[in-house]
Amino acid sequence: MVGVACCGALTISACGGGSGPKDPAHPSPVPLPEPTSSSQAIGSENLGYLWPFTVDRGTIECRAGEQAVFVAPDGKAYALNDKSEQAGMPSIEPLRASGSGGDKISLGALRSRTLQLCQFAR
Repeated sequence: MVGVACCGALTISACGGGSGPKDPAHPSPVPLPEPTSSSQAIGSENLGYLWPFTVDRGTIECRAGEQAVFVAPDGKAYALNDKSEQAGMPSIEPLRASGSGGDKISLGALRSRTLQLCQFAR
């Protein structure tokens, strides 16, 4: 019985008690509005600790053929998926940020949001 209680306590503490990861620099994310076109402004405040770039904002776009693109504040567009790279867009790697462990922060959340815009791309 003690082993079961101990395992339960370890599970709760290992999961952070269900509260999820926190980063004081990125408080609770500000939800994006529902998309109405094939492009949408986005910033670090929208993804919180999942923000994968060294710039703090930009625009996500879905272009014809499901090309996921990130446009940086300087206006330069970068590929977020293979389809946009194959179309000749430069790699997003120069803008990628590293997490606390030194690994690059995943583009998954941003790609998913960008591909949602494809319903408006024609």
